[in-house]
Amino acid sequence: MMIFTLTMVAYTAISMALAIATGQSVVSIATLLMNISFVFMMIFSGLLVNLRTVVPWLSWLQYLSITRYGCAALQHNEFWGQNFCQGLNVTANTTCSFAICTGEEFLMDQGISLSPGACGSIM
Repeated sequence: MMIFTLTMVAYTAISMALAIATGQSVVSIATLLMNISFVFMMIFSGLLVNLRTVVPWLSWLQYLSITRYGCAALQHNEFWGQNFCQGLNVTANTTCSFAICTGEEFLMDQGISLSPGACGSIM
C-alpha cells in the first residue's frame, strides 16, 4: 500500500508539472509557477502545519495539495491498529490522560478520517 501511494503521488505531481510546463512558452515562467504551486502544496500537506490550526480563509488550499492526500493515506496505513502503550493501565494512571496511546487517537488528532474506505480524507 505504501509503494502504491507513493507511486500515485509521484505520477500526479509529474503530471501536474508537465501540464504547467506545456502551458508556458518560457521555461523560467514554467519553473516559477511549478515552484510556487509545489511550495503551497508542501505547506498545506499536513507535514509542516497541522491542518486543523489553519485559519478558515486559507483552509481551502489544503484540498488543492497533492501531497496532502498521499500523507493522509500513508499515515492511515502506518498508524491504523497500532498500540503504543501496551503496559500502561489508563484507568489506574490518571497523570497520563493526555498521552496518545493508539494509532486511531493519533489519526483523529491529525484530523484524518478513521473510516477504512476514505483512507485519505481529512475531516
